[in-house]
Order: sequence, then C-alpha cells, then structure tokens
Amino acid sequence: MNRATHQLVAGAAVGIYLVKRESATGATTIKPLLGSAAAAFFTNLPDVLEPATSPNHRAMFHSFAFAALLGTCLYQLNQWQTETELESLLKGAGMLALSAYLIHLALDFTTAKSLPLIG
Repeated sequence: MNRATHQLVAGAAVGIYLVKRESATGATTIKPLLGSAAAAFFTNLPDVLEPATSPNHRAMFHSFAFAALLGTCLYQLNQWQTETELESLLKGAGMLALSAYLIHLALDFTTAKSLPLIG
C-alpha cells in the first residue's frame, strides 16, 4: 500500500469513529476533524521507523509481534482512569497514535508480502 492509501483509510476510520462517538452524546466539536488529520499523520510511523526502501523492508516494526504489543498497550491505555484534562488529552493522543499505527499494519497485512511473525 502507498502512503496516501494508509492516510486515507486511517483518517476516514478514526474520523468516522469520532463522529459516531460524538453523535451518541449529542456533542458537536472539531475533534473528529482533528483526530482524522492526526490519524493520517500517525499512520505512517511504521514506515518512518522502517523506511520502505525495498519490498522486503518489513521487520520488527511491521510484525505481528509488534502489533500484539501495541494492541496490549492500547488496551491498557483504554483502561486508564484519567483525573485531569492533560491526562485525558494524553490518553486520547496515545490511543489515536496506536490506532493509526495498527491500521497501517492491518493494511500491510492484506498485501502479498503481508507481515512477518516477529521480524
């Protein structure tokens, strides 16, 4: 997958999720737009860590093992009971970044090269 595809899918997925979450509360804010833009940015982190210099560039940061670690981190972050606005902001940013990274890995999984188990 190319960079634009990763950005489009991550931005759309996070944006739709945030719009749905806001509609459940009746709130209307700029958060879905900001979250969508941030997801489009963060989804490219795997290729920053392991640049796509060849079709075989996928190693540790593009692996099932790393995805499992990130999924565990995402779960733990979701369990965090924040007490301040700053903590809430950090929790949201962390969840957004981890989700965007995992979306990138999910898209790479669907390609012919897929993902290595460990890297």
